[in-house]
Amino acid sequence: MKSEAESNRKSKINTYHHYYKRKGVYTFLWKNSLKIAIGFAVVIGAFLIFKEYVPNYDAKLESVLNRINTWWALSIFFASETILGLIPPDLFIIWSKKFDSPYLMVSLLAILSYVGGVLAYFIGRYIGGLPIVESWILAKFDKHFIMIRKWGGVLIVFAALFPLPFSSICSVAGAVRFPFKTFLILALFRFVRIFGYALFLLNLV
Repeated sequence: MKSEAESNRKSKINTYHHYYKRKGVYTFLWKNSLKIAIGFAVVIGAFLIFKEYVPNYDAKLESVLNRINTWWALSIFFASETILGLIPPDLFIIWSKKFDSPYLMVSLLAILSYVGGVLAYFIGRYIGGLPIVESWILAKFDKHFIMIRKWGGVLIVFAALFPLPFSSICSVAGAVRFPFKTFLILALFRFVRIFGYALFLLNLV
């Protein structure tokens, strides 16, 4: 019985592997992962140059961060994570460095990002059924519609983990009626992304 179950599991994994390979998932992941790696290298290089050549770098960074109002920053972050996701969350992660307990603020950012994604899902589900905006949505996010219909949850996980427009993809997931319970589980990878980047960025800056 155990052998049969193991065989079925391997068969299912093999089926998914061939399906994703045929649909171009691996090519997409490889190309975007390469772009992300290059982007990280540029960011690291820029920070190292700033720290090396800008006088009183730490004091100046602290001064800039302290000028940012907490409630305004959180409101802007939540709005961005709900609508279009135009502002990289990494900037807010760096901003959390100003607090005595930065990881407590990072936890709040992760929760707001997740809730924002859920709201984006429902926004997409609602406006996706309105004829007035349907044509605009299809034109604006045509590529995302194609990818989520082809790859489903893979795109949601990738958007949650990497610098893709998370809220936009959540909205598209809602518009195509992606299963909500599955979406809630996959969107949890957003916590991995926020805390993973925090471990890196807070030590870098």
